[in-house]
Amino acid sequence: MRRLAVFVLWIGSLQAQWERKQNIFQLRLENGATAEVEWISVSTFRVRRGIEGPPRKPIVERAVECKATENSTALVLETSELRLQVSKKGGLITVMLPAGLKIYSELVAQVADGKAVLETEAPSLEKYYGLGARPHPNADARGLAFSPAAQFYISARGYAFWIATQAPFEFDLAKTRPDRVRITSSDLERLEYYFAFGPSLKEIWEERHKITGSVDVASPQELELIAGPRMPRAALKLPALDLCGSAKALVHASLSGVLMPALDLRAFRAESDAVFRRAATLGVFSPIFQDSAPFPYEGAKAAIVEEARIYRKRLSHFLVTYADETRARGYPMIHPLLHQFPRDPEAGRRIDAYMLGDEFLLAPDCDGTARREVYLPMGVWTNWKTEQEHRGRQTASLEGSPDGVTVLVKNGSIVPLAGIKPTDPTELHYYPKIGGEFFIYEPGAGDYSQAHAGPAADIYRLEMESKVSRDYEWVVHHFDRPKGVDQVDAAAYSETSDAGPVAPAKWRYDSANRTLHIGIRAAAHSDVIVNIR
Repeated sequence: MRRLAVFVLWIGSLQAQWERKQNIFQLRLENGATAEVEWISVSTFRVRRGIEGPPRKPIVERAVECKATENSTALVLETSELRLQVSKKGGLITVMLPAGLKIYSELVAQVADGKAVLETEAPSLEKYYGLGARPHPNADARGLAFSPAAQFYISARGYAFWIATQAPFEFDLAKTRPDRVRITSSDLERLEYYFAFGPSLKEIWEERHKITGSVDVASPQELELIAGPRMPRAALKLPALDLCGSAKALVHASLSGVLMPALDLRAFRAESDAVFRRAATLGVFSPIFQDSAPFPYEGAKAAIVEEARIYRKRLSHFLVTYADETRARGYPMIHPLLHQFPRDPEAGRRIDAYMLGDEFLLAPDCDGTARREVYLPMGVWTNWKTEQEHRGRQTASLEGSPDGVTVLVKNGSIVPLAGIKPTDPTELHYYPKIGGEFFIYEPGAGDYSQAHAGPAADIYRLEMESKVSRDYEWVVHHFDRPKGVDQVDAAAYSETSDAGPVAPAKWRYDSANRTLHIGIRAAAHSDVIVNIR
């Protein structure tokens, strides 16, 4: 790459140099050490310390706008989002926001004799999330010291830090010294890490995605119950833990940037039927659900596996859609409450419940208690099984589910469910009273079928823009009996009392559950609009 600029800085009799090549700043410091900072975007950068190596290909070709200046003690690199001060003597990095708020500060940064030490400030109220699929009951890793499988953490100050060097590292998160984080390793010659500022978790994932790039979309078959050892490339199997530990590890893994954590039902084969059922239900609502056992189950366990297989297959439209979001935006399929509700302080403390996508709130009941306390964030939440509604921004006492996972759906959601039989319509479960939408990813068409629903004046309007030919059944929950159902530019629908899936152009009202069922037929690339009077 063409050399853009070379600068030599003098301080007394000591010399420090830095050189800029597009987005890369290479520094030779006063103590003879070397360091390198590469901007990936205005809010994300890479740092490399240690022996010099061959020039590396820039992560992004497009120039990142960055102003470089100097003062007596530091090189200052400024973008529209961040201000870095790199000390001339030791190359220590301090990161500030444009307004001057410090969010990250190095105290020690050394790579010598095959050993690396990085120490950073740990303000008293700072929290750290992530660091692998671990069974710890608290969301915050502060106060722990261990060697994590995933060397990635998210700070409550709105940034993510992760190590790119392939080596084991020990993380001491303000345990030995309450005012600092200490990261150490040996048997390496170079330390490389990334820093991505959000400040929200969604923005952090998008920044990370610029570095990691897109993953392959998991196929519909890979998102069903997988028999055998093979999994999608973006999947990562959970470590061997008990059921309660596995439930927590799913969330910690997702906070560590694991896009598709996988639960293997084989790990619970020797458990009682009750524990095995709870594990199967947890697997149904995990990003990847696997059964690597090489031989079949018998008795009650065989029936449990078959029920889980059917349940999982019904979620295929939902799971394929969020697998595509993982590819396109870099979001983990599990959305920890911190991801979904970043302004809710209580959400940042919770690890005992999580979101699958934007619609499902899942509270694993791994130990089979009769009741359990579940924090419900903002909104109105419907129990998927009982249809009972609960107000959010409170901790609710919920009856434990015999299946092992209490499943709630947020008001305003549309949840697609594939039919049990191939000839059955795809169900679109809508939870009023606010409007909702769901874009179903269609792998064969490479496009999205779009479902929209919501109140409009004195009617409810349901719209399905389908990219494929398919029958659908709208299921509207918490709804009073309507006066009638009409399709725009078509004849009025007729009421039916027939059991089973509702045929196109018909509707049925279930007074016991207060649900309205409406059958529609959509040709490929059609737009079917139904009004409920």
